[in-house]
Amino acid sequence: MINIGIDFGSTYTMVSVYEGSAPATVQPDGLSYSYPSVVVYDKRKEKYICGKAARSKIGSSQTIAFRGFKMLLNQQMSAENLALRGYDSEHTPERITAEFLRYVISNTLRVRGEDKVGTAVIGAPECWFQSLRTVDARGTLREICSSMTDLVERVRIVSEPTNAAAFCVWNYEQEYKEPLNGKILVVDYGGGTLDTALVDVRQNGGKMQIKPEMRSGAGENRDNEIGEAGIAFQEAVARMAISEALGGKPEEIPCDSHFNQFLKSLEEQLLSATAEIAETMDEYSFDTDGLRDELFCDVEYHGEPVEISYYQLYACYQNVIAPVLQRVLDETTADMKDISKLRIALVGGFCNFYLVRKQIYDYFKIAQIDERTKGMIREEEQRETAIAHGAALFADNVLTVCNIAQFSIGTYARYPDGSLFNRFAINFGQEIVADRVYFALDDNGAPFHMIAGNIDKFLLNFGKRAETAMPMKPKPEFAAQLKSIHSGYVVVIGFSMDAGERITVHVYNYDMNLERREEKPIASLRLSTLKDMFENIVLSGSGGA
Repeated sequence: MINIGIDFGSTYTMVSVYEGSAPATVQPDGLSYSYPSVVVYDKRKEKYICGKAARSKIGSSQTIAFRGFKMLLNQQMSAENLALRGYDSEHTPERITAEFLRYVISNTLRVRGEDKVGTAVIGAPECWFQSLRTVDARGTLREICSSMTDLVERVRIVSEPTNAAAFCVWNYEQEYKEPLNGKILVVDYGGGTLDTALVDVRQNGGKMQIKPEMRSGAGENRDNEIGEAGIAFQEAVARMAISEALGGKPEEIPCDSHFNQFLKSLEEQLLSATAEIAETMDEYSFDTDGLRDELFCDVEYHGEPVEISYYQLYACYQNVIAPVLQRVLDETTADMKDISKLRIALVGGFCNFYLVRKQIYDYFKIAQIDERTKGMIREEEQRETAIAHGAALFADNVLTVCNIAQFSIGTYARYPDGSLFNRFAINFGQEIVADRVYFALDDNGAPFHMIAGNIDKFLLNFGKRAETAMPMKPKPEFAAQLKSIHSGYVVVIGFSMDAGERITVHVYNYDMNLERREEKPIASLRLSTLKDMFENIVLSGSGGA
């Protein structure tokens, strides 16, 4: 049995294990170090093909190609736009994700000669930890992997920049032969999301412990665009180039097999021309007139050559990427008094793109040789392996990560004036001990008790501002469960979170005579995903999450 770390990326997926004394990437085929995050459905054979074999079939009329499906787990794209990308009631993003990850895990076991995975730590975008609109994507991913009981015993979802920070901490110790203590800012830019995390590194019982402190990110799908990172940038370049060469509005270009083939060719060109892009951008000092005349490459679309200029790369970056990166960096550093001494690590494939790197270096005023980046990433290719390697370190318990609550949850009542009476059991930013039951406390510090008839009044909040608290109405099936479990007139509600960040609601009877709750809960209900339990109705007078 082995433990594995998975960097489930929007464009590429990588698996690492901790062996000997270092994390190592598991080669899918003995040649490459990653799986293209691509699935195609072969209509003739009625079966799914994943990874490298799937990528080679993009553009075939007998297949349906699925890309960026990870970013579609957050349910932020309309059914109409999903259909344009080939999804329907049979080929859902959840089904495609399950097929792909089963393939990746099965192949890893085959390559390693093992029968089962003990612990799998899987990276998730930071934006999946930040709002009610996206948090269920994390729960969905966890449930997809946890359902593979024939392949995996335990699953934990850890944010991608936190995984990367773990590897940077380990890297530093290998380089300087001493433990790192202090704070690291990780900027992780991949195919679908931009994630940042400020983590505090400390020693705890002889082991390094990673505690996330400030986190930010971007990557929610908008309209027909996937995320706000590499894929969105590539699609914007493709639509702009095709529109200018062949006519038509960029937004009306269909996401069909021809477009996917165009994107495949464009991606290959971008990956192979990293140095050339840097030299050309520097040569023209971002002079837009000069960049218009410089051909980057040409790509075929419907049998017609389409030229892509350096200006189009620059213009799409300024429109799609630059404002998002600026906003996230501002959010991350807003409460920092001095960023000049902060250790900084750049990870993720898109951080290799010249314009991304330049914007970040300019923001933090980083020189080519800078103490703030030393020891974090020792080799360029580690920018792409950092997340998987960090996840492998967590999976094998080489390092530990603090379980920090990413939202508040509790119960509520109403004051006579109609305002909310908040009682949170778990608070945003609180360090949580796995499986410990936490209670909302009254003004005397005792577990808050409530009338059994109000047992369905749950309150969620993302962030520190109390005014954003959101009362949640249980769906009928969940409400029926709640009503059927209490046996007394007054109850106490407790909440726990396991190592996989699943929340469980615990209901205790309350003895009014002894003025205490009973020792054992009369029922415990696990909330797999919030969307399956709540209707998410915002009551009058409360803010949105």
